[in-house]
Amino acid sequence: MSHLKQQLLLLGMANLSVDASIQQQLEQFISTSSAHFERVRLQRPDSTPLDLLLGFMTLHHQQAHQQWLHQHAAATKMQAVFDSTLGDHANGFTNQDQHYLVALTHLWLMVQGACNIDYSYSNEQAEIQSGIINGEHHQLPPQFSTDVESLRCQFMQSYYLGKNHNKPNFSTRIKQLFRKL
Repeated sequence: MSHLKQQLLLLGMANLSVDASIQQQLEQFISTSSAHFERVRLQRPDSTPLDLLLGFMTLHHQQAHQQWLHQHAAATKMQAVFDSTLGDHANGFTNQDQHYLVALTHLWLMVQGACNIDYSYSNEQAEIQSGIINGEHHQLPPQFSTDVESLRCQFMQSYYLGKNHNKPNFSTRIKQLFRKL
């Protein structure tokens, strides 16, 4: 198992509430980025794994974010063509860059939570990312605003998953209490 996957699993990646397509993007990211993380880890032996992971995920998230912004207009036009020509079958096509950005945003916010990054900053980033992913900056119809809020909440679940990674669960705390007695 790569150090990258090991670190992400320690933070709770296995408990992220994501669908199968996002899970597939997570696995793809880990397999393609593990060698890069290993190089970074070897170049900075004095840094903690969590600090390295925060910088690493910030870099990769920014790259995914820029890629999404760069190709979003073309993807929107392509989806419109699919919708007009394929009708209901157009839903079978997914935008991989969008799924990739969602996956990396989950990981990035999970790492932020583990690093005790301020809630307000992470919440703001979750809101910005969910708006961008859902196309809020292109004046969405009102029925989509709940999608933006729903995605922001999912992102913040990832933040709290990371934030709680070192907290013992209830049964562990009870066991510790009885050991003290």
